[in-house]
Amino acid sequence: MKRTAGRAIAGTTPRTPLQGQMWGGLIVGGGRPDLTPRSTVLAFHLTHVRYSQTKMAPRPTGRRADAPVIASRPQPLVRDYSRAAAPPYTVEFDLRTTYDFVFSLSDDAGSTEDLPEADRRWLAAAKATLPETVASDFKTLFASELAVIVAGLAVDRPDVTSAAGLLELVRASEPDMISRLMFAEATRDPEQRPLVERATAGDAEAIAELTCDYPDLKRDVMVRFVTDPPAMKKALAGVLQTWLPHFQEIEHRVKEILDRDVEMRGSDIRRLAPVDLVEKTTGGLRYVSERGVRRVILAPSYFARPYNMVLSADDWRLFGYPVADAAIAGDDALAPPQSVLRLHRALGDDTRLRILKLLTDGDRYLTEIASQLELSKPTIKHHLALLRSAGLVTVTEEGGMTYYSLRRARLDDASVELKRFLVT
Repeated sequence: MKRTAGRAIAGTTPRTPLQGQMWGGLIVGGGRPDLTPRSTVLAFHLTHVRYSQTKMAPRPTGRRADAPVIASRPQPLVRDYSRAAAPPYTVEFDLRTTYDFVFSLSDDAGSTEDLPEADRRWLAAAKATLPETVASDFKTLFASELAVIVAGLAVDRPDVTSAAGLLELVRASEPDMISRLMFAEATRDPEQRPLVERATAGDAEAIAELTCDYPDLKRDVMVRFVTDPPAMKKALAGVLQTWLPHFQEIEHRVKEILDRDVEMRGSDIRRLAPVDLVEKTTGGLRYVSERGVRRVILAPSYFARPYNMVLSADDWRLFGYPVADAAIAGDDALAPPQSVLRLHRALGDDTRLRILKLLTDGDRYLTEIASQLELSKPTIKHHLALLRSAGLVTVTEEGGMTYYSLRRARLDDASVELKRFLVT
């Protein structure tokens, strides 16, 4: 999502501006004055049922080492951002289908009812037709979800506007460039860069040190990307090439959905501050400024629903957020909106209601919630993910820590949305 206000991309037709200008797949609200393609190191993590388990370098999820115990730590009911300095980043929308081309290959695509049934069936049937040789590479690359990072190659290439264009970009990229994506988050840390350099040069000890905290499947894929970059690039391009004709069957319809979603957000884009715009668009991810990040990119995604895909590089962060229910045209007038279903499913559980009650006293870290409720962290993660999917909880990453807050305004929506569905 990106680019400068004031320069149209060759071959595109200007459309009605929302904030800044929209050209082709880009809505621009300021930012980079240069559109020159450049090699960018990316990182990827997935914000979904396992939100805290980032696909970048593992981050601590517990309380800071010097934090007081729960009982003595004052919990503010509201964090006041109103007097904070303006965030040093611009927010941009990127409406290209290049991201959904890759997101549709994720194991989580179509795993919930948030994707309409017809497209869930289509997705399963299309994946089932992959040739055996490609199916093996597909499972290796996308079951680990690491290969999703390749979508970020298009961020600084506004000329890449389609799934076919992304495939050509992957083919043209150096194998080592794709391999370095695996360790991009570590590269952001100056102290880790020498270790990354040794790992990408093939140093076995460095590779082991960088990958030791990852699950076996992810670790194996990362090691293969570093030890045999050409083979892994070939495998990745092969999967994308085989998937391309399937995705092209629906690419035009997906583009219409993405356009419709951003058009519906016009009022938010014009009036909300960057931090609030990111939080509302992503359904509860509050992005606190990070050193060096100058651009926050919001990319609507049909196949990511109901999750957020997050791609990162040195100077930008991209949130592939789920398109709104209203952006998806439906034929069944009796079908309740997914937002209503998510909200009431989230509220229909004793543990989740206890979590919400706990959050009314203030922000909490994962470890604090688990300790207070005497449940395991994986169990709490699952419940928090459902609450966040329903828009009831805000997730904030700050200083390497992740904490959760109650979205009080969303509680008022429970009866309003149900009444709107039943009586209108």
